[in-house]
Amino acid sequence: MSQTLKIGTRQSTLALQQATTIQTRLKTQFPDLKIELIPITTAGDHNQTQPLHELGGKGVFIKAIEEELLKGSIDCAVHCLKDVTTTLEDQTELIAFCPAEAVTDCIIMTNGQSYSSLADLPTGITLATSSLRRQILLKEYRPDITIKPIRGNIDTRIQKCQNGYADALMLATAGLIRLQRENEISLICDPNQIIPAPGQGVVVIQKKRSDSHLNPFLEILNDKLQQELALYEQAVIKSIGLSCDYPLGVYATKQANRVSLTACWSDKACKTFNKHVIHGNTPIIKEKIRDLSHQIKASIT
Repeated sequence: MSQTLKIGTRQSTLALQQATTIQTRLKTQFPDLKIELIPITTAGDHNQTQPLHELGGKGVFIKAIEEELLKGSIDCAVHCLKDVTTTLEDQTELIAFCPAEAVTDCIIMTNGQSYSSLADLPTGITLATSSLRRQILLKEYRPDITIKPIRGNIDTRIQKCQNGYADALMLATAGLIRLQRENEISLICDPNQIIPAPGQGVVVIQKKRSDSHLNPFLEILNDKLQQELALYEQAVIKSIGLSCDYPLGVYATKQANRVSLTACWSDKACKTFNKHVIHGNTPIIKEKIRDLSHQIKASIT
């Protein structure tokens, strides 16, 4: 590390806010540490019209940042875990998993009204989302809703819907909280029904393995329970061996030593819907995750 810790991040308002939060937490722990945020434009930022699954999946948001990390232009990178592919560069590692403010999806209605459940939403509305996962879940639980594709940052998507593009917008709750726009939420979805993406809401820090001198600074931000749950969710994707642009939701929770993991999935054409729940203590849940992953892979390949 140079005399200044250089943190790489996407240049979107949300990404910069997430990186600023990390910067603030580090400065609280290490007041004398100099920190610089380095905004980096990714392929996903360049193209904000084409659906992510056509661009090559969520990895389009991190590849350029990883390249800067490997070149040494930055010391570490801040990502949303759900944008991180399971195939990180071998020379790198995720050193910290920060606790999620929320893992749920939510819906903003342009009529400004609040609703207590997905079933309570008005019949026949149009809803904007380009997430294949959200599409299969909406088709399963609210087939009367017409889904319209949408890309762009949170502010752009909200404004587009308010301008008449759609009656509603579905997106991650955590992003609205971080941008202090949670007062606009009409419905927070039940994560046992609208299964989140693996790692949704979790912010992670990536560094080169060889830069062990950074560990004392960055490890202090790691939340061990969040890391454990996130790794269970990521293990499903990794075991399947498919790209994370498939319609797949995974949601893990833990009480005492008992882990529950719910998964939903479809084929890439979104013609099927499957959901499965597994339970077990720490050693057993790992075996069950492997079995579930084999089941998912067999049904979509």
